[in-house]
Amino acid sequence: MSEAKAIRLGMVGSGYVAKAHTLAYNNVYTLGWPELPRVEKRRIADVSEELAVRGAQRLGWSEGVGDWRRVTRAEDVDLVDIVTPNDTHAEIAIDAAQHGKHLFCEKPLAVDAASALAMVEAAQKAGVVNQVCFTYRSWPGVQLARKLIEDGRIGRVKHFRAYFLQDYALDASMPLVWRLQRSRAGAGKLADGGSHLLDIARYLVGDVDRVFARLKTFITERPAAVDLGEAVFRADDAQSTGQLVPVDIEDHADVLLEFDGGAVGVIQTSWVASGHKLDLGFEVGGDRGALRLSWQRSNELEYYSADDDRETQGFRTIVLGPPHPGAAPFWSVAGQQLGMNDAFLIAVGDLVRAVAQERPAKPDFLDGLRACEIVDAALRSAEEERWIAVERAASLQPA
Repeated sequence: MSEAKAIRLGMVGSGYVAKAHTLAYNNVYTLGWPELPRVEKRRIADVSEELAVRGAQRLGWSEGVGDWRRVTRAEDVDLVDIVTPNDTHAEIAIDAAQHGKHLFCEKPLAVDAASALAMVEAAQKAGVVNQVCFTYRSWPGVQLARKLIEDGRIGRVKHFRAYFLQDYALDASMPLVWRLQRSRAGAGKLADGGSHLLDIARYLVGDVDRVFARLKTFITERPAAVDLGEAVFRADDAQSTGQLVPVDIEDHADVLLEFDGGAVGVIQTSWVASGHKLDLGFEVGGDRGALRLSWQRSNELEYYSADDDRETQGFRTIVLGPPHPGAAPFWSVAGQQLGMNDAFLIAVGDLVRAVAQERPAKPDFLDGLRACEIVDAALRSAEEERWIAVERAASLQPA
């Protein structure tokens, strides 16, 4: 059996998320053999050569460079992975696409829908594989939920509810790093965790027609950060100048959704929710049943069927394992448990498979654009205090 041609990888960004992605690339060949090719970690870039070299040494890359164009324009790179602050995604991705590179980009795809649209158009024009890192969509429990919905097991979907609650930004002494700045992040927790929820909503229920949003900034001032673009989740992980500066993004969001197909929904997302660490979950209700999943019990999907005997009706627990989408390559017995690293590994496996097979990947940049369009509508809704229709870019292939 001949081995598939290796995929030569370049990455822009060497911080927190780069570690998660790198761990996935390290293991994707082992998990997917013989179908998947090896991934060669050729070059990683950061805002300075010092940071990049340190990141390369820490993460096992061949080379670290201080100019991201040495990744996007390199002749020895096939695939570019973008793990930088949100405001840099568009420029890097468009340049990489123009130089024929396949693309993997962290979420949210961009700071706004206009920037995301430019990324979609560049990728489509270049004909390159493109995928956005909505890791939760690829999770076996979400994949199984989608299959059960498509099979009609819960009937016609009526409502959707999802939440993404954390408390890492509850400490007011946490500096104002890039994730807490509108100019660099686009929006706060609505774009950060909310984009994951919106992608799950679209994946399970369908496109969103209009939204009504309430956004809240509980911590209105924070110390100015000495920020090099690293993701920060604790006050003592970032240096501060000590000067208090205003916060211009939301740290909590509630959004009502109306879907094209008539279903209704609500999402709640916060990074100041006391007592919550990574508390993500969703529930989908139909006229013949329901599904629900909590990330804190991520190896289980709960399923309710109205067709069950009334004496024993109730949610049943499905323990995820080999029969379920995405889980089979890991362990041979249900209940042996997958974790957060495995979520990235599944997503990266989907990407590498698409590149190797020269076919489109999912979720793609168009899915990322659709989430950005909903975020833009929610921001406008909160400002104008009314329902806002989601404006979806036309003349694009449907996601």
